[in-house]
Amino acid sequence: MSIQRFGKWDFRAVDSVSAARALARLRKQGAPAEPERAAAVVLLREAPLRVFLLRHAAKEPFGLPSSGRAETLQVRERWSHLDVDNYENAMNGPRGAQYGFPGGRHKPDDPDVAMTGLRSVEEETGAMVALQRAWARWVTPEYEPVRFDSWIYVATLAEGFQPRIRVREPEYATWIGPEQAVCQYGGQMSIPEATTLAELARYSTVGEVFAAAEQRDMSPILPRVAVEGEDARLVLPGEEGYPADALAAA
Repeated sequence: MSIQRFGKWDFRAVDSVSAARALARLRKQGAPAEPERAAAVVLLREAPLRVFLLRHAAKEPFGLPSSGRAETLQVRERWSHLDVDNYENAMNGPRGAQYGFPGGRHKPDDPDVAMTGLRSVEEETGAMVALQRAWARWVTPEYEPVRFDSWIYVATLAEGFQPRIRVREPEYATWIGPEQAVCQYGGQMSIPEATTLAELARYSTVGEVFAAAEQRDMSPILPRVAVEGEDARLVLPGEEGYPADALAAA
């Protein structure tokens, strides 16, 4: 897992002042919130390779990457560029709008988190999934007040089904190439979703994606912030500078 930038988006940039406040809040809290299980599903079709993208008014688990225009972003206390005060001008989009995939929290009736993904697709799009494979597992950083242990799946639709917006929350839906999606909307995605699209942009067919999924390491990816002087960046497990614990940079 080495993607740090894609096009103009820097997926690892964190506002240092906000990071310091978040770490201070966690230190005062004493222990991180327990993450809830959740799932998101990347629906795929071809040819060429396309993903089904939803625009939501808001999404909870992760923050937004920076375009490098720090002077235009009034960042609040989140671990990345989320909930910006100047969002309309900075991102040229509706306030709070985010792009992502069908998904949601695990419910007690779901036998496992994979079924959470299948249920979410049906609830949000009215479609049924034919094949599904796990792609990645991201855990929200410890200093977020609401945390998720989120499984991301890649999937194909059952024959005869076309996804559509069924519930009130998504505002817009489209089929789009993964590279175009992350280049155009990367600043309005969570880091796990944007990273997933950047990874999928390497492949040309659904078959290639499913073959790659069989080889994926599904160890949890828990980002932590590393602070050096006035700079703060997210670091992933196994990377140089990954803090031993959430408060190591404080």
